[in-house]
Amino acid sequence: MITSPRQPRSSGKLSISSVMIAVSALLAACASPTPQIVEKIVEKQVQVTQQVVVTKEVIKEVEKSVNVVVTATPAPVKAAEKFDLRIGNVCGDFSAPAYNLMLAGFASSHPNVTVKKECITGDYAAQIYTLAAAGNLPDVFFGADLFTVPFVAAKTVQDMRPFAKKEGNPVFDDIFPNIMALGQVPGDDSVYMVPSSLDTVQMYYNVDLFTKSGVDLPKDDWTWDQWITACKTIIAKNPGIYCVNPGLWWATWVPWIVGYGGDVLSPDGRKSTLASAESIAGLTAFGELWTKHKIAVPPGTTEGGDALFLAQKSVTLFHIPVFMKAFREKATFKWDVALMAAQPKKQVTGMGTFGYSISAQSKHPQEAWDFVKSLVSPAGQRIQLTGYTAMPLLKSMANDPGFSELTAPPANFKAFVKGGEIGIFPRRDFPAKCGSMYAGLVNQTHNAMLEAIQRGTGTASEEAKKADSIIQKCLDENAK
Repeated sequence: MITSPRQPRSSGKLSISSVMIAVSALLAACASPTPQIVEKIVEKQVQVTQQVVVTKEVIKEVEKSVNVVVTATPAPVKAAEKFDLRIGNVCGDFSAPAYNLMLAGFASSHPNVTVKKECITGDYAAQIYTLAAAGNLPDVFFGADLFTVPFVAAKTVQDMRPFAKKEGNPVFDDIFPNIMALGQVPGDDSVYMVPSSLDTVQMYYNVDLFTKSGVDLPKDDWTWDQWITACKTIIAKNPGIYCVNPGLWWATWVPWIVGYGGDVLSPDGRKSTLASAESIAGLTAFGELWTKHKIAVPPGTTEGGDALFLAQKSVTLFHIPVFMKAFREKATFKWDVALMAAQPKKQVTGMGTFGYSISAQSKHPQEAWDFVKSLVSPAGQRIQLTGYTAMPLLKSMANDPGFSELTAPPANFKAFVKGGEIGIFPRRDFPAKCGSMYAGLVNQTHNAMLEAIQRGTGTASEEAKKADSIIQKCLDENAK
């Protein structure tokens, strides 16, 4: 899911991390008298008489003498190769927990490798294609549900199943198939992205604002009409705030279409259906959050929804579980989570995930696999669960004791688990040359349509017909 076409949307930045941890080596003494040999340690390289090379942890670049006990005729030890492992990341706060987890797991087993994180900004997909064309892709890079198909088509990523199979790792048989599919291409059993979490988009809400405004707290069976009424009351009693900033993320606007009985594409993927009566009804209702009810953050606002929520400028936030940790640490108010409200015909919400891929150009593919695999290990998934950054995507963890360790907030953390029952995935069957709901012509056309509807410069019907015309032309030109 990602996370969203804000592509992934927090504005926070992290400093670049590198890892260099050495492992201590012990040599046993023989029965004969043990000579005292002086070693010299400088920058993690140890030179000892009698041709013995021993590695020790060195914190500072200092020279010191220590006693080392060796056998009389030791065999030479080959020094481990040192190299850089490049990790391409979006470097937003939301991706930090997953990245740091992989970094920690990798550092303990690869002390000779320096991990270099490279922040990729701007149009993420376009940047990946540019790096690929230059033969300069990182060894590992960030991915998301809607990037998988176009990245595979562009030959930028490689299959990870062989790595798991070689070491007898059953992880790909343990991941829920619907989430696993987001890292795959339809009809292909290969795995091109390791997903991070069972991500469903639910409603974070400011309990204090609801309570002091005399409004009932959201319930898991709320309708959007009830939510809109509550928002209007809260805003009237707290001038200067808004109800939500849903932005242009597919996971927040496509559910309105589906909830009214429509879809963005026909079932066979051959026809753009934004202008169907059902889709127009959903787009109209979504646009009225701005034009009629005036409870949504104005279009063009650059501040992310999570930042607005923390600043109490927005009553609710629609997003995935990863923000729980930050809100627990930073929120100065009481908050909780509820299922997304129900549309007239169906209660539905966006569902997907972000993750990481091994570059097709990686010079160190085995080490790249070693870096990403900890993200979906039982231990890694449990760390994310108990750290309030993810919901487990492993079938074997459905009843994990880690759930019992969670404490409020949020009190209703299971909304993210139950959300899987009402979740929909992004349509991934657009031809690669047409782009996706995150990039390219499709994304640009959808965004232009939504911005016009939100600003009231065009009706849902008018803008949907324009969008259908543009997208349909591309579908026809690239039909298989």
